[in-house]
Amino acid sequence: MTSKCEILEGNVAKIDMTIDAKEAESAYNKAFKKISQNVNIAGFRKGKAPKNIVEKYVGVERIKAEAIENIFPKEFSAVVDEHKLDLAVQPYIESYEFETGKDLTMVVKAELKPEVKLAKYKDNTVEFEEYKNDADALDKELKTIQERFSTLENVEEDRETKADDTVVFDFEGFVGDEAIEHGAGKNYTLDLAHSNFIPGFAEGLVGHKKGEEFTIDVTFPENYHQDKLKGAKAQFKIKLHEIKTRILPELNDDLAKKAGKFDSLDKLKEDITKYLETTEKSENERRKAEAIFNKVYEDTKIDIQEAMIEREIEAIKNETRQNAENHGQNFDELVEKEGKDEVNKKFKEEAVKRIKNSLIIEKIAKTEDIKIGQNDILEQVTELAKMYRTTGAQIFEELRQNPAGFSVLTQQVATRKVNETLLNNNTFKAK
Repeated sequence: MTSKCEILEGNVAKIDMTIDAKEAESAYNKAFKKISQNVNIAGFRKGKAPKNIVEKYVGVERIKAEAIENIFPKEFSAVVDEHKLDLAVQPYIESYEFETGKDLTMVVKAELKPEVKLAKYKDNTVEFEEYKNDADALDKELKTIQERFSTLENVEEDRETKADDTVVFDFEGFVGDEAIEHGAGKNYTLDLAHSNFIPGFAEGLVGHKKGEEFTIDVTFPENYHQDKLKGAKAQFKIKLHEIKTRILPELNDDLAKKAGKFDSLDKLKEDITKYLETTEKSENERRKAEAIFNKVYEDTKIDIQEAMIEREIEAIKNETRQNAENHGQNFDELVEKEGKDEVNKKFKEEAVKRIKNSLIIEKIAKTEDIKIGQNDILEQVTELAKMYRTTGAQIFEELRQNPAGFSVLTQQVATRKVNETLLNNNTFKAK
């Protein structure tokens, strides 16, 4: 087999392939034999019909197509190696000439990945925004544990509500004289310090006594999910039934035992301190990796062809559509609401970012000869199982049902290994 390669506009390789007549004829005969054994021709047993009869019955072009389908993968693999082609998508045969006794010639086209002019990714000094735990981080964690084991008790004395109380109340909302749909409730319990109501509502419940009836004036946010209520001024009628206060347990050895079966409060504090240190270190490693990758990303030059971008945009659209449907939303309505031009702009920016990220990771992995072994895959599956609170066996079963997931998994492993390379070969300085 001989080949000639020419790079066309759009980073498309045009390859003229010539396979010698003897090999082409052998491929044709193998294809003929396979087809003849699987066709029923009246008057002949399977596989026993003469060649000319079979050719007339199934068509010579079908046999040629089968022969090319069988011979092409191996021969094109040699072309890829010979011309060092980095394919972006599968190649396609644009045309061929195939006559028995003559060389088989094919014109093949294949889109290539763009050239990556990789920036310096080693021996850099990179600044990063250092993360530090708050000075009172330990106290906050202990307070969280106290709150987890806290109890709510009714306030019996005649006092006004405070910002950290929990209240039970009736409410009914109006915009003008019109009642707000789903804007009423009876005996509703609300933690005023952790309210999920619109801004100003919980604050309006502070400073009132049990049994009091009053109104709250609020304004709905401009980005509220119901168009009718966006920016609307509303009034809620309130009847306050109960005021409850949160009683925190004493911070002692007994609480430590409840929290995690620690022998003492000191042991609990040691465990929290270790967790905080690990979290701080992990976050700083993430920030360092992000800082160096961003630098390499900004300084790397890649001229990405439009066809590649368009495919990625389509993939992002499909992902977004599926995600919207999973949340009971209509993708087309969301696009119309935000504006088609704005959405398309965002999709294109995301597509370029994804492609460039992927190509940079691939280039560094190839340059560093990073290999992905079975243990790397097992390690990644174990991490995913922990993250999604499932088992490795379940992850593998999902991958078996969706083979495309393996490429995502491999990309995750490659990204992790590239990040390790970047972290180990650069110097980092906190801002």
